[in-house]
Order: sequence, then C-alpha cells, then structure tokens
Amino acid sequence: MNAKKESEDIVSGRRDFSERTERITESPIRRIARLLEEAGEKESIISFGGGAPSLAPPKDSMEHVAKKIKEESQKSVSYCSTPGSLKTRKAITKVIEKEEDVQVDPEKEITLTHGGTQGLYATLQTLLNPGQEVIVQDPEYVGYPETIKLAGGKLNRVKTTWEEDFQMTPEKVNEAITKDTEVVMIISPDNPTGRMLTDENLKGIVEIVEDEDLWLITDDIYKSIIYEDKEFTNSRHFGARENTVTCSSFSKTASIPGMRLGYTYGPKEVIKNMTRLLQYEALCIANPPQLFAQHFLREKGKYKRKYINETVVPTYKHRKDIMKEELEDKLPKAGFSEPSGAFYFFVDMNPYMEGFEDEEDLSTTLYEEEEVVVIPGGYFGNEGKNHVRFTFVSEPEERIREGITRISEFLKS
Repeated sequence: MNAKKESEDIVSGRRDFSERTERITESPIRRIARLLEEAGEKESIISFGGGAPSLAPPKDSMEHVAKKIKEESQKSVSYCSTPGSLKTRKAITKVIEKEEDVQVDPEKEITLTHGGTQGLYATLQTLLNPGQEVIVQDPEYVGYPETIKLAGGKLNRVKTTWEEDFQMTPEKVNEAITKDTEVVMIISPDNPTGRMLTDENLKGIVEIVEDEDLWLITDDIYKSIIYEDKEFTNSRHFGARENTVTCSSFSKTASIPGMRLGYTYGPKEVIKNMTRLLQYEALCIANPPQLFAQHFLREKGKYKRKYINETVVPTYKHRKDIMKEELEDKLPKAGFSEPSGAFYFFVDMNPYMEGFEDEEDLSTTLYEEEEVVVIPGGYFGNEGKNHVRFTFVSEPEERIREGITRISEFLKS
C-alpha cells in the first residue's frame, strides 16, 4: 500500500483486523445475556436461559474477603505469581486429594485461571497445533468450537441423542479418531444436557486415550452439582494420568461466577508451558477471589461440603424436579432425558415445531410473545436441531411453573 492510500484509509476509519478475530463468532449465550441486561429488571420476563447460579455465595466467606481487604488493603490487592498463590493452590489440591482420591503437586501440577473458560482456552493453546482435531460430544458446550478454532484446531463431533441419555461411548470415540486427532474432550456432568458419563463409558474412553497416546481434557465445572445417589468419578482412577488435563472453577459450586476464579491441573510439563502462556495473557490472578477460595476450602473442606450439600444441591434438585414435572405434564410430547447433574434440560421440541422455521425461530417467538427465555439447541451443535435448552436453577418454583405454562398455552394456540 502506498503512503497516500494508507493515509486515506486511516482518515476514512478503515482497518484490517486479524484473521483470528474475523473467524470467530460472538457467543450466543453472551449475546442473550446482554439482551437480558438491556431489558433491565423487567419482572415479567422468565428466564430459562443463562447458566449462572442464582444463589448467594456463603456469607462468611464473603465477609472474610471484606475483612482481609480492610485490614490488609495493600497486600489484598497486590500481584501474586502467575499460577496463583501457593496457599490457594494447596487448599485446592488438598480438597481434590480428600474428595477425589487424586494427588496433585500444588507447586508444579496446578495453575489458577480466570474462570474455567480461560483454563480451557489456555489448555487448548498449550496442547494443539494448527490442523489437529479435538473430539467432542454433539451436542457440546457452546464455548468449545470457537475456543478450539482459536487454537488452530478442528472440531470432530460425536453424535449423541436423548434416547441414549447423551452417552459418549468408547465405540463412538474410537470410530471418530483420525490421523489428525490429538485431543478428546469430555464434560461430566454436562452442559447442555445434564447427563453424567457412566463409569463404564468413562473407563473405556480413558483406555482409548492411553492406547492411542492422545490428550484427554476433562471439564469438571459441575462435578459437585450432582443429584440422586450418583457420585463424581475422577477419570484418573481409570488411568492416563500423564495424558489428562482437568479444568474447573468455583463459579457454579461457590456461586461466584463474577469473581472469575478457576483452576487447571495436569502433568507438570503441561502446566509449565501453560504458565508460560498465561504470564503474557493475564499476568496473574486477582487476590480477592483467592482469599474467598482459601476460606471456602478451609482445612478439611468442611464449609465447602456444608454449603454445597445443604444449600446448592437441595435447592437446585427441587427446581429440577419441578421442571421435570411441568415438562412431562404441559409438554408431554417433548423428548428429554432427566439430568443427573448441572443446570439443564435439553429438550427435543420436534413434535411442537409446526409453524416455526427452526429452534431459533421458536425461541425468539417465545421471548417476544410470552417473555420466556430458552436457548436454541442449534447453538450446541448439529444434534441441537429443533431442541431447546432449559435452565432450571435461575428461577424459583412458582416462576418455573408459570414459564412452562406460558410456553404450553402458546403452543396450543
């Protein structure tokens, strides 16, 4: 470009942006969150949309943060090391060892991140080279495709359906592997379906990863939010410890999504390389959320379990049961499998699609006509066609009943 042309472009406001940003699309969940913010505190809107906790975090942990900031103001907002303070890392690894029977070296095998999202992003940036494939379940969490794309990777989807409880089986994973496959990614309990992998399927996937010398990324963000009598199983119990990287956060279990505190752990060489990346991407983690975590995970993990077992899980389980009852009663033709954990029902609306172009048209119409927010299933992959995701944690019982009644009555009309 000559100097005159360059000058004209600058004056006109024209700029060329990186191909990296041009290739990715805005998260539809974030877009809907923005629309709800713009709608303000309009009480008539019933939201089954977002995946944010609706409970207050434990009061005494919040008071602990406030007290520390007041008493040690400079120290409480100072820099820490890129992986996070060793005190915080020790608190996290102690609970992992106690509750999941997995030992993690707090000095070399774990790093703190800005929520689970940055953990997934940094993990993929660390493990993937351009053109390599990542196997994920379809439907998959809406944040996976673009994060994989940003790392130069390719998405390789494994089809699952509600009739089979959205199980990602070893057989399906084995069939999906190609010469370009580098990573298998799993989330259990799952977003958007709420299913948990059976131990048999988890064991089989771990064995494939080990045999094929692939990386396994486990997204464990909902590991403490499990209903009925099921329990979370750390994949390392079945092997592939040196092939496995785990991302998690405190957003859901401690009800602090805005504090943006997550953690990633795995083989020390992975964490070493990830930390090298994070020092230029984020420098370090803020101290106030670490102060919260240190109190939340205080010795023996006593308060953590009390808050989750006595507040979080019972509250959300009750809302799940109400939503299941309402869906079965008022949308009897819809198909779904009951979630074992997490926050969601992923509902097959095919019997109710007459008059709608697709699931996005259905979701938009429900918002505009009935002021009920649901998320179009197509945002979560190819198998989300004519499905919608309902979140059951964001509204109390009476509004869950009212919201599904509105949907039912509208579809009848």
